[in-house]
Amino acid sequence: MFGVTSPGLEQSSQLLEEFLSLQMEILTELGLHFRVLDMPTQELGLPAYRKFDIEAWMPGRGRFGEVTSASNCTDFQSRRLHIMFQTEAGELEFAHTVNATACAVPRLLIALLESNQQKDGSVLVPPALQPYLGTDRITTPTHVPLRYIGPNQPQKPRLPGQPLHAWAPGLQAVPLRLPCCLRIGR
Repeated sequence: MFGVTSPGLEQSSQLLEEFLSLQMEILTELGLHFRVLDMPTQELGLPAYRKFDIEAWMPGRGRFGEVTSASNCTDFQSRRLHIMFQTEAGELEFAHTVNATACAVPRLLIALLESNQQKDGSVLVPPALQPYLGTDRITTPTHVPLRYIGPNQPQKPRLPGQPLHAWAPGLQAVPLRLPCCLRIGR
């Protein structure tokens, strides 16, 4: 999420609170346990005037992990991007910018899967996501067409006339002809 406000901390701080409220609503609707951190100055990036992180509980890690962030960058970004705001008096001033991640999807998935996994290996789907997934539970599929054979499996030499791949029996190896010398550089 990204927002631009008129200069002054009042509006940009209000927008930061709105973004933070939206983030907390998303996590609440997903049924996650989370905490909001008002970040200290040593944790702020260069553009941030104020920053909030939200961390969700991740049982597999046994600790909270960051899933969203929201920052009020005041006029830092607008000065670099030349985003101007014209006041009622006709003066041009640099606008304020506010940034927020609605959710960091990979980390949010970790929190959702770990928090909702059952003893049988299935995962309960939060009610807010059920209309989109069409189910209230994710289970192990009954048939998996792929089979993992593991890393670094020794390969058997291919016999002459044997197809390259079992799934493409007509595919044959073609000798690659390269020039006898290659010029590299100038």
